Amino acid sequence: MEINNRMKEVLEAELSRLGLNIQRESSSVLSVLQKNDPIAFIHNNGEIHYPANAEAALAHQIPSIVGKVWEIERSYRNAAQLGISSLSSYRSMLEYNHHVLAGRYDGDGEFRFVTWEMNNERTGFAMGHYFYRNEYEKAKDDFLMRSGLLDKGRLFDSDQLTALYAALLYRSINDSTLGYNEKQSVDHLLQKIESLAPPSPSLLYPQIQTELDHEQ
Repeated sequence: MEINNRMKEVLEAELSRLGLNIQRESSSVLSVLQKNDPIAFIHNNGEIHYPANAEAALAHQIPSIVGKVWEIERSYRNAAQLGISSLSSYRSMLEYNHHVLAGRYDGDGEFRFVTWEMNNERTGFAMGHYFYRNEYEKAKDDFLMRSGLLDKGRLFDSDQLTALYAALLYRSINDSTLGYNEKQSVDHLLQKIESLAPPSPSLLYPQIQTELDHEQ
């Protein structure tokens, strides 16, 4: 998927929250800069390459941001207009059980999302919950709960996910008895938790530093 201007603007907005900025190296590559030093290179296909001296704590946060932006762009690009003149700026990204998750691009790298209840004819929308500054994960969670796709009682909260992640990370790094298949399973669980609730850099740093040292 080509990195279009909208995606570049959203990446800039998201990475700026980490004190980073980007510049286009070519039509297919963006460089991520900390001050003037590149710490990552983002390719059109979503791959990310790192220079040998990349700062570990910051470098590890980039994939989750790239994944988020790619998901937003893919969903928004494939979404249809709501079909109501007063809401023509919104596109329907998800629909289920008389609920809709809609989004619109406000410019300057900022998406706005909203979940609504809708009538059977899709001519009326009510009870809007609004999410700003590219809060797609929160909007999706709200849609899943409101539409009945998920049972809240069967979900982990953020504190529980953090504790589970810390335990799995410790085992992945320190348990020398783990076989190859077990190690793969643990790492897969870590990746799933990261996609749900990115952990703090203080948890991630030891593993990332080990990986970067190995690459060097």
